[in-house]
Amino acid sequence: MKAINTGMSVAALKAIGMLYPKEKRLFEDPYSEKLLPPFYKFFVFLMRSPKIFDYLMKFREKSTPGAVGWLFCRFRYIDDVLKKSIKEIETVVNLGAGMDCRAYYVPGVENIRYFEVDHPSVIEKKKAKMKKILGKLPNHVVYVPVDFEKQSLDTELKKAGYDLKSKTLFILEGVTQYISKEANDNTMKYVAQAAPGSNIVFTYILKSFIEGKNIHKDIKTMYKSVVKRYKLWIYGLDPKDMSDYLSKYNLSLIEDIGSREMKERYMKKVNLGLDVFEIERIALAEIKN
Repeated sequence: MKAINTGMSVAALKAIGMLYPKEKRLFEDPYSEKLLPPFYKFFVFLMRSPKIFDYLMKFREKSTPGAVGWLFCRFRYIDDVLKKSIKEIETVVNLGAGMDCRAYYVPGVENIRYFEVDHPSVIEKKKAKMKKILGKLPNHVVYVPVDFEKQSLDTELKKAGYDLKSKTLFILEGVTQYISKEANDNTMKYVAQAAPGSNIVFTYILKSFIEGKNIHKDIKTMYKSVVKRYKLWIYGLDPKDMSDYLSKYNLSLIEDIGSREMKERYMKKVNLGLDVFEIERIALAEIKN
């Protein structure tokens, strides 16, 4: 149930991002709002009022400064990685796909096999929602139910028809912080077996945040909620160690970016009045020859 709620929250934020005028949007997602249950849909409906939209966005920015801005940039970054990879790969494996809809709207994605991997409860809900929206499930998408903590990713993907020899883009968005170090390490070990030239794009929370270091007032509320009180986020990485960490798994770091780069690359172009926080980063790496 937690996984479904998290996925719906992200889908709701994407739907809100689509309420900006076209020239102000950082991404295009025509399906996220359609995936939402009634409560979230009503919330998005209310935000179609400019006054309510402005009030609620300012309220969210005050309560969790930079969170919305970061997520908008994160959505765009992974969209860009997928679009650039589409002609060079045979397969996408989206690990922890949630309610992400890239498999249904990115141009050219229908020409490759797209494996959506997530908890069984999420996959069941996603399939039902997408079948209702699209009329039928697309042939290029394969739904793979996996509990990362209990099941073998290798076994379940193999049963679903995935071939590690195919050139692959792995997407691991908003997942690493929720699963154990062992589960993260096992995921990287698996990815390392893919065809040379395959890539993985993944987000991660700063290890210092998980450990409660340098918690300034802007991020204190979030820290108390997701780490201390509910213990939702349990794992983080240190960007200083990223190259060495990846090299253990035959992965070569292409780039590892945070708030400063995201502001320069995306936020400055649209001027949404949103900050971009420093709690999370995103890395792109390649499987070595």
